[in-house]
Amino acid sequence: MKWKIIIGAIILLPVLAHLVYAAAVSPLANYYITVEEYVARSANTPARVGGAVVPGTLRWDNATQTLRFQIAGARARIDVAYRALAPSALRDDVTAIVEGARAADGVFLATSVRVRCPHQYLPAGW
Repeated sequence: MKWKIIIGAIILLPVLAHLVYAAAVSPLANYYITVEEYVARSANTPARVGGAVVPGTLRWDNATQTLRFQIAGARARIDVAYRALAPSALRDDVTAIVEGARAADGVFLATSVRVRCPHQYLPAGW
């Protein structure tokens, strides 16, 4: 009986260790990187970046059908261009999560823009 437990533990421990490791390095473990982490990367590296929309930077260009804005982290900011309709909750100071890559001119060309759930949906006192 004791040997069955030892053999079972020998088999299960590596499996459990692998599952913990796979969960830790999964792209879903880090939903997005910070603006500072993205700025440190080389140009044209696809990424999902999260940062606060800089107040006063949201601009819609009718001629090119492009939304332009900036997102900021603690010490850096990036310019973002998005050629589609913006999420209705996108406004100053909300956390935007942009997915895309940096162009040669340094502007982040977003293929997707999401807004982290605003606090207005939380009950009072949260």
